[in-house]
Amino acid sequence: VAIEVVIDRSSSMKAEMNFAGETQNRLEVAKKVFLEFVQGNSGSLAGRPNDLIGLITFARYADTACPLTLAHDALASFVEPIELVNRKPEDGTAIGDGLALAAARLQKADQTLIQQNLAVDTQESSYEIKSKIIILLTDGEQNAGRRTPQEAAELAKKWNIKIYAIGIGS
Repeated sequence: VAIEVVIDRSSSMKAEMNFAGETQNRLEVAKKVFLEFVQGNSGSLAGRPNDLIGLITFARYADTACPLTLAHDALASFVEPIELVNRKPEDGTAIGDGLALAAARLQKADQTLIQQNLAVDTQESSYEIKSKIIILLTDGEQNAGRRTPQEAAELAKKWNIKIYAIGIGS
């Protein structure tokens, strides 16, 4: 499975909540949940060792924080520096742009694998993408961006990509 996780880092993610017995802001909770999902935990989550995982963050603008990778141990170093937006001109919730960027990255994933295999002189791919999904972690509603969430969802549907939205907070 190729998975793009899309995390909201707008200022509203600063709101605090109780998670695992601690008071933390929503962004910190989203980052911890993301890492547990990917790497597993000592409880019931086994992690996703065989899946390509990528990370997109957004506020007013969407950015690729980590390209699709099987090197899951490296993901923590990409997640750790993610911060809440701290400049007012960059604040906002561009959910549609975040989803559209994730969909575009997933749509190109097969082509990227082929290019990587050619670069290492491999005739056959040892990795086959069977499905593509986006997991959105946000607390808000669209209030910025060029694409609406509906437009991004139409792109994802066209490219056979499923979207799962998870609300953070109350």
